[in-house]
This record gives sequence, structure tokens and C-alpha cells, in this order.
Amino acid sequence: MSQARIGLIAVSGVRIYSDRLTRHGVTLPGFVERARTIASMPSLGLLTIAAVTPERFEVEYLELPEFDPQALQAISFDLVAISSFTAKSSVMYRIADCLRARGTTVVLGGLHATLLPEEAAEHADAVVAGEGELLWPGVLQDW
Repeated sequence: MSQARIGLIAVSGVRIYSDRLTRHGVTLPGFVERARTIASMPSLGLLTIAAVTPERFEVEYLELPEFDPQALQAISFDLVAISSFTAKSSVMYRIADCLRARGTTVVLGGLHATLLPEEAAEHADAVVAGEGELLWPGVLQDW
């Protein structure tokens, strides 16, 4: 029997452009550099989830800063856990919807899903609201 494949997907990056701000002449040059630095860091939450995942599962960590249908076509997992900040929640939802449509079980977590679990549930098979490293083993057992 082959191992179940779990994908841990970080929807990383920070939105730093806004039509409204641009119309008013507001630019954020210092924030642009900080955003690049933030986007280059891995998701500590998902790496912690990987650490508490039992060895009977094959785990892969991915970063998808934007919705990319071509990149998603290359992804093949039995279950994915996706985490994002509110600024990228729409990207997280598009990724989740695409993978669910293909039959992949989707679990959403992170700051946004914890703050708005009912909204997140519209795009997932399960939502982890709270401390993921404590709840993840139970999610896997239920799955």
C-alpha cells in the first residue's frame, strides 16, 4: 500500500498594490522591500504541521503566491492543507476550489481561517481554527 500524499500549501506574500492608494498618489517603497522579504520566508505554521505529521504520510511543502492553474495541474495530493493571511484569502480560496473540484480533500487553516471559519468552510472539507499543531493529528485521524 502506498503512502497517502499530503500537500502543505502556503499562499504567501503580501498585497502591496491598491488602485485606491495609487489614485491618491500613495506609494509604499519601504513596504515593497519588506513584503519581498516576508514573501521569501517559509510558513512556520505549515512547517510545524509537517513536523507533527506521522511518518506514514508523505508530505510536501509548496508556496503558491498566486492562483496559477498550470502549477495546480502538476499537483497531485490526496489531501492538502492550505494556509494564508487575509490579504491573500481570495487566492487561497481559488486554489482550494480548484483542488476540491478535482477530488482532493482540502483543509484550510491559518490566521484568516481562524478568524472567519464559516467563510473558509465554504471552500474546504475541513477548517482548522486555532493552534494547528494541536489539532492536526485529529484532522488526520478523522480523514
